[in-house]
Amino acid sequence: MAFSVPVFLALVFFIFPDLNIIGQDKLQIALVGYCVALLSFFAGTRFGALLNGNEAQTGWIFSFALGPVLAIAILFMPFTLALAVLIAGFGGHGAWDSWAAFQGKLPKDYSTRRILLTAIICLMLIAILIVNGVQ
Repeated sequence: MAFSVPVFLALVFFIFPDLNIIGQDKLQIALVGYCVALLSFFAGTRFGALLNGNEAQTGWIFSFALGPVLAIAILFMPFTLALAVLIAGFGGHGAWDSWAAFQGKLPKDYSTRRILLTAIICLMLIAILIVNGVQ
């Protein structure tokens, strides 16, 4: 769950802007950049699991490239839109990984942790989206 700590700190800084010493713009850039890196990491985890398997997978390029391509596109979006796409990206990729674990393509314990992490990150990003819209 350590992956969610930077997102939690960003949420705290959005709720209490006086605690933010780097400024709102830099916080937005840091949050989106971190989430982009995290989404790419999850895609790499999926790719590693596919490489580790014994069966030939024809769709491995799509599953590996989806996260990073989506993530790079997010870097060029306005902050509110980027948050919405990140929420959809984390949710979709998390559901995909959970389904893969259900089918036996990923370990079951990874699926449990991934569902929890995805839910925590998505809820915090939704909270940031709400707080950012209020300010």
